Amino acid sequence: MAIAGLWTGCSSDGGNEPGDGISFHVQGGTPELRTTATTSASIQAFVVYGTDDLAAGNIFNGITIARQANQSFDYSPKKYYTANATTAQFAAYSPVSPNASAQTFALNTGISFSYTVPTPNPSGSASQEDLLVAGTTVTPSPVDVSLAFQHALSRVFVKATNSLNETVVIKELILKNLYSTGTIAGAPGIPWTWGWTPTGVRTNSYEYLLASSGIAVEANISTPILVTSMNQGMMILPQAIVNVSDNELTDFALEVVYDVPTSSITGQTTYVYLANGFTFDMGTQYAITINFTGASTNLIEINFDISVGTFADDPLTMP
Repeated sequence: MAIAGLWTGCSSDGGNEPGDGISFHVQGGTPELRTTATTSASIQAFVVYGTDDLAAGNIFNGITIARQANQSFDYSPKKYYTANATTAQFAAYSPVSPNASAQTFALNTGISFSYTVPTPNPSGSASQEDLLVAGTTVTPSPVDVSLAFQHALSRVFVKATNSLNETVVIKELILKNLYSTGTIAGAPGIPWTWGWTPTGVRTNSYEYLLASSGIAVEANISTPILVTSMNQGMMILPQAIVNVSDNELTDFALEVVYDVPTSSITGQTTYVYLANGFTFDMGTQYAITINFTGASTNLIEINFDISVGTFADDPLTMP
């Protein structure tokens, strides 16, 4: 999903001479950010990089643009286009996060930075956040400069159905063996292109925050229900998963721990796997439906389906 924000380079005389500070504001309020920690009402800042074809260096090199008391966005000291510049490039990311460490933005080469996807606070008091990126190439002038923000992460939901005659209570849900850190690079163009390169070791696990008593999946329920209290979904780094042995210690898997209160089944752990090489793509949403099946509680099986959509889709109605 593209989220458009209008940035304005202001001038009193229509030129680009020093004194015409490049100001930034978002027309019509803050862009809608479909995130799990930052909303259109709560975003406080974003980071911008930029240069023009005559600048000796960067005119913006990781400058934070912050919300002011009057709800506008501003920064100091002011930056300027170079006189007679013909091309300018801007890149930005939002929200501002300690998990992002940006490197130098350079003309014609784009921007790259490392990023570690936040994991939820175990207490549930802090959620994850989405990462949005934007870039544009323009002619320097005191007219609006439009940046279209894109979701840089993947988002995953988990749903459940139950064909058993007994209620199943899901106690834990964990996405196993994923990269949590990577480098994102944006290449100037019309439009800009963005790509991820995972780094580090593929051992990270993302645990959904469930209700303390677990999530009950009622008997014979065929309409999927969301089985996590994180109804915004789990943010993960875009990547291809690795499954070569169906070994939960080394391969990607969804770990499901559940009880069947009417039977002796307590703390049963099952791992469900996606096909080797399945890709979680940037800006794409996935809904995994786990299905409890079997002739009785002594013959429980779990299978699952996965549907793919955009951040705008309702995960409960994704086909």
